[in-house]
Formats: sequence, structure tokens, C-alpha cells
Amino acid sequence: MNRLPAIRLRFVEGQGFASDLIELREMTCMPIVPSHVECVDPETGKYISQHASGGMQARDPGYDAPFKGECFVDLPCTPEQEARFYAAARASIGQPYDIEAIVGFAIPGHFHTKFQAFCSAKMFLLLRDDADWFPSHAPVAVPAHCIDPRDLLYGISLVIVVEH
Repeated sequence: MNRLPAIRLRFVEGQGFASDLIELREMTCMPIVPSHVECVDPETGKYISQHASGGMQARDPGYDAPFKGECFVDLPCTPEQEARFYAAARASIGQPYDIEAIVGFAIPGHFHTKFQAFCSAKMFLLLRDDADWFPSHAPVAVPAHCIDPRDLLYGISLVIVVEH
């Protein structure tokens, strides 16, 4: 049976100090309070995303166990959108993580290193600029480097139903 095209994102409520700080800032979100987001490569099953240690990488499922919770969200799309999204995600492997933007969450201000991103900013940019899943005809209300995992999940929930 052929599967329908989709972009699969994995939102994670992680363990540890950094995740706890992100979740504290996020306050409430359903179905989980995400501290990280990544995509699932349909060809390899690997999780592709940005992490402070190692930047953009493809990691095996289970690399981040144990975690508090996870939520998979399948974004309906055309075959062309799916192909563009995953081609861009794979091409991004090796790109550095935007440490400065994370500092911007702790200290008020717009800290950011140009051409770098953290997990949710990278997934948003792939969805908007490469897959055209979020319309790119108008700018969003905040810069990509200010979009955290909760914001991305919220934006997606305005377009499709996120089960919880």
C-alpha cells in the first residue's frame, strides 16, 4: 500500500536542565510541553534536527531516551512539498547550531548568528522556505530565531488538528 505524502515532525518533552528551562519558559502546551522538535526521515527513519552538541544531524530513534513525552505530528502535503522539505533537511546536515539565539530566550534581546538556527527555527524555515507548507508570501509576526518548539506546535495547530 502506498503511503500518503506527509512531513512528520517529532515534538519532545525532554529530560535534563536545558529541557526543564525551556519547558518552564513555555508554560502550558498540549499534548506535551515541547523542549525540542525534529523531523523523521521517511527513507531512513532517522531523526533530523539541530542540537547544541553537534549541530544538524541525523540520529537514530532512541538517541534521546529517556524523555518525558513525545508527540508525532504528520503534516499533509503534496509529494513535491515532501520531497523539497526532506531534500533541504538532509542538505542541512552539518550546519551549526545557533547558540546565540538560545541565549536570547534567557536574556531579553535579539541574539542570533546569521545563517544558523536551533531546532524549532530550523524546522519552521524548512516548512516555510523549502516546502512552502507555511505560506511564504508574508512575513511572520516574529523572526524565525524567536520561534520556540511551543510556537511551532501552536502555529501548526492553527492549520491542522494536533491530537491530544
